[in-house]
Amino acid sequence: MTYARARMARSTRSQRYLDNRGRPTVEVIGLPGSPLADLFHRLLTMQWRSFLLLAFAAYLLVNALFATLYWLDPGGIENTEPGSFLDAYFFSVESMMTIGYGRMVPTSTLAHVLVTIESFVGLLITALLTGLIFAKFATPTANVLFSNVVCISKHEGQPTLLFRLANARGNRLLQASLSVTIAKTTKTLEGETFRKVQDVELVRSTNPLFWIGWTAMHRITPTSPFHAETKESLVAQGAEMIVVLSGVDEHSSATVHTRRSYGPEEMVWGARFVDILAANAAGDGLRVADYRRFHDTQPSDL
Repeated sequence: MTYARARMARSTRSQRYLDNRGRPTVEVIGLPGSPLADLFHRLLTMQWRSFLLLAFAAYLLVNALFATLYWLDPGGIENTEPGSFLDAYFFSVESMMTIGYGRMVPTSTLAHVLVTIESFVGLLITALLTGLIFAKFATPTANVLFSNVVCISKHEGQPTLLFRLANARGNRLLQASLSVTIAKTTKTLEGETFRKVQDVELVRSTNPLFWIGWTAMHRITPTSPFHAETKESLVAQGAEMIVVLSGVDEHSSATVHTRRSYGPEEMVWGARFVDILAANAAGDGLRVADYRRFHDTQPSDL
């Protein structure tokens, strides 16, 4: 790849709102608020690894705080090594989780007060973590497989844009609906750079029972945002097609959603998808869906 093409590719990616897995690519700065604002939502949407590391670090920190208070009261805990912070720390852990092995016990009034406060703090921490962990497990999610590329070819004699998706979880989504838009960078009459978002009308935008697969189609008519466009023109405009799917999970009755983004480099002109449905080898009338060919394409007339 030449330097000019590499720079153009970087510029195109930088204009996209989402990457090809639907994750935001825009850094947001300057919004009012603090890191603790809407803390529950931040913890709920945090990755499991980060969430567990943060929870463990907070647990260690709170115990270290109480251990310091116990340590500042010499003789307040029976059967501890004089001046041992480690003994005070382990006593804090046993008190917070109400383990109570029985070897180390509080003896002074201050130590008893600290144990009372720590027991209450431990109760709050347990309740909050239990609620957060349950909420993270119970949050409904969709596991949808999107085609790697978008195909543009003739269908029923009309140039048509096609992409397909499948429910990778194997269950069924009820009343599934697709929303597709395309964003392009244009110049206004005043010379201002403007990110224009247009709706992409689908032949069928709803599916009452989304199970095996779904090929979404958009006819490229004179009113289509893809009319008279080429791959080069879409690259020049930093075009990005955003797909949003939502539906109701039949088991949890919860609404789930997912998204995917396609750039011009993921659009193939003069190609269509190969068929993944075929009769099974037994010849008993049943069909087989071969997802090994889900992303495969073949040349087609445009």
